[in-house]
Amino acid sequence: MANPGPATVVTVNTQPPYSTERTIQTIAVSLTPLQIATITCTEQSFGLNGVSQVTAATGILAGDVILAVNPPATVAGVGISQFRVDTAVNDKFYITWCNPTAAGVTPTSGTYLITVARYSLSVSATPGTFSTLPATVQ
Repeated sequence: MANPGPATVVTVNTQPPYSTERTIQTIAVSLTPLQIATITCTEQSFGLNGVSQVTAATGILAGDVILAVNPPATVAGVGISQFRVDTAVNDKFYITWCNPTAAGVTPTSGTYLITVARYSLSVSATPGTFSTLPATVQ
């Protein structure tokens, strides 16, 4: 006689990560970066309160953490080296581009996808302090 097997079928690990401490979201922002001079890295600020370029409101808060920036296309000779949010001003974030070539290069204009982690304390704590992070990160 053959073993009929289990009475139910279980699929393991199909539950998405969930936490009351944080949310992760991707925000689409239309950017027109400025030209990056030869053999340099340049930080530019964007968002509703940006200086390099003012955009529509993004919803990024001062206590958020940018996890990734996905440009609409790549340009030879220029790359994103880092990104961050402003620790004191909502709706302001920074992207640093590096250009190692012998000529000025302008990053691609278009819709950038910015993935942001928001901790529940981002809304009520003082931005830029350890109080904005959960205890497990401190």
